[in-house]
Formats: sequence, C-alpha cells, structure tokens
Amino acid sequence: MATVREYLDALPAKEAKSLRRVCDAALSVRPGGKASISYGVIGIVFPNGARIHCGARSKGGLSLYPGHTGREFAAELKDFTIAGTTIHFTSDHELPIALIKRITRKIIANADERAAAKAKKRR
Repeated sequence: MATVREYLDALPAKEAKSLRRVCDAALSVRPGGKASISYGVIGIVFPNGARIHCGARSKGGLSLYPGHTGREFAAELKDFTIAGTTIHFTSDHELPIALIKRITRKIIANADERAAAKAKKRR
C-alpha cells in the first residue's frame, strides 16, 4: 500500500499540487483529520468518522469524492462535471478552496448529526 506522499509523488507535478491543495483545504476544516490511501485514492477521515476522498484519474483529471453531500452544492459546481457522487476537475480548472471547505464542513456536520441521532437512540 502506498503512502499519501508516494501517491502524490507518482503524479505529474501540477496534478500533485492540485490534490495537495484539496487535501490541505479539507484537513484545515477540523483538527484530527488523517489522510491515507483508501480505495486507491487519498482518503481523509475525521475523528467523528466523516470521510472525503480525492484522487487522480487518467489523462490529468482529478476527482473529489464527497459522497451524496456533493449534490447539495450542485449550483456552485455548475462549471465542473459531476458523475454520480464524484466531482471532476483539473489542475487547470481547480475547485475553489472555500467550496472544498464548505463541502468538507457539511460532510463533518452530517457525521456529527448521525452520531447524535445514534446516541439519542441508545438512551
């Protein structure tokens, strides 16, 4: 299994820089997030179990995998291709940092809500 560094080092410089930018933005949202290789791409897991993935596709394409949460941002993503629960972008047409952070915050908030609901059921 490759490390995140090995994964990024294997990419062309522009793509690696773009993915580092995405990871750094996501990790900055809440302390304690950890990046590792998951399902062949970079996976970021937060202490509450929230997950977001990003990775490289063929021909210089990059992807962010926010799950169904990405659909909530469809209007802001109109300039990008969305396939299922995947947002496609390139190093020449990057996702805005503020948007990456908003998506990540929403994913974390959704995980917090699920945890609270689960805890409430146990009472």
